[in-house]
Amino acid sequence: MIVVFPLPSYDDAFHDVNIQDKRFFQSPGLHRQHSFRVPPNPDKMVSAETIGSIFIKVFKLALNLVILIIYRTGYGGDFLGVGGTWNLNEEKSPDAEIVASGVFVGYFIYTSVQLITFCFGTTKLKRELSDTIMNVVGTFMWIAVGGTALHYWHGFQPEYDFQQITSERTAGLAMGSLCVVTGALYLADSVLAFIHYAKHENSKY
Repeated sequence: MIVVFPLPSYDDAFHDVNIQDKRFFQSPGLHRQHSFRVPPNPDKMVSAETIGSIFIKVFKLALNLVILIIYRTGYGGDFLGVGGTWNLNEEKSPDAEIVASGVFVGYFIYTSVQLITFCFGTTKLKRELSDTIMNVVGTFMWIAVGGTALHYWHGFQPEYDFQQITSERTAGLAMGSLCVVTGALYLADSVLAFIHYAKHENSKY
């Protein structure tokens, strides 16, 4: 005579296990759980070059805003301009004013967008070659505009007036000097941007 004993059901096997432990054993990923260390994301790592670049960009943006205000209202509340004529007794050059206004407004927008990008926690832009190129171009453009303004306003004399020191002349010289300083900041930012780009390229190999 063969006696057949019924096999215990799945619920009977875990009868003495509390509900919390039972859910743990029934977890389908019980035997597949492993501990992995997530590698750091290079786009969100903060280095000394990144911090320095952010401070430089904030300083550039502040100087750019001051230059725009002087450029627009430095002539006793009216338009000041950078001049741009080699004959200092002539009117200001429209071509020079177009280039200067493009540099002032264009780089103000560009630097603002870069800082907003950093606020979102990503530094991917700093490793792109376009950032280095924009900073190098900005270096030459800002120094060129600043040199033009310094040349014009250094020999400026108001009409029917032989005074060498006037408020608009002082404002023009200040604007030109700030443009040269801004160009130097773009040069420093170019070096930092190239360091970021070189590190990124070396990490590929």
